[in-house]
Amino acid sequence: MIYVLNARERKLLDHLQIAHTEFHIRGQLGGNIGDVTLSKLLSLGLLETGPGRFGDTGYRLSDDGWRCMYGKTHDEMMAGDAKHYPLTVGFDDVTAPRRH
Repeated sequence: MIYVLNARERKLLDHLQIAHTEFHIRGQLGGNIGDVTLSKLLSLGLLETGPGRFGDTGYRLSDDGWRCMYGKTHDEMMAGDAKHYPLTVGFDDVTAPRRH
């Protein structure tokens, strides 16, 4: 089974590339981002959590989130190769990610 990100999920991942080293708190993510979107992206391994402002939980792109959106991690893109090929993340079941 292949999971295709919806527009809200893609918009959030795209937004999180800004200030990519920081963990963004809920108030920085936009008004249409809720628990369902965050939990889905976390379960897919596309987001990671950490300390945001004021000790709140923050979110940023994981390496797999970068690969999903741009085909490479941020560090790999900064290393020089200009070609980026986004990947499709598929799941046989909820706990077994595989890349196509």
